[in-house]
Amino acid sequence: MNAASDDLPRPGRPLVALVVAPVVIALVVVAGTFAVLAGGGNVSPAGAAPLDLSTVPEQVAGHYQAAEDLADVYRQVPCFCGCEEFLGHRDLYDCFVRADGAGWESHAAGCGVCIAESTLVRDLTDIDTDTEPADIRRAVIDRYGTTPTTAPPT
Repeated sequence: MNAASDDLPRPGRPLVALVVAPVVIALVVVAGTFAVLAGGGNVSPAGAAPLDLSTVPEQVAGHYQAAEDLADVYRQVPCFCGCEEFLGHRDLYDCFVRADGAGWESHAAGCGVCIAESTLVRDLTDIDTDTEPADIRRAVIDRYGTTPTTAPPT
């Protein structure tokens, strides 16, 4: 072979990389999902440190404070971002506060659905301090839909 033939692309290698890489990534994601689901309950990524509120915008940190201040309401509100499936969260409170009591759950800081639901909860609480948690729950369900967990029995 001459030097010029060594510079020619080798058929098949880029195609193999394009096929194998996505398969490997998909297997890692599936394995991670099963590991989380097998653990059940409100889980954070293995070894993840609690969220430090000084690292998030003040507006986001305010939602965390509201979750703590209005814990009885947040515990009655379902979350519709899908976290009950992939993180084992039971309610909106779990999106903000770690189940192990070791601080703040990082999930809500990066989730628009959690922040939107929290905004509705805060707004309804600010408008009428006598609003019952069940009414707030109903307002969130009406606005964001239902999941198998929150759907009324048929």
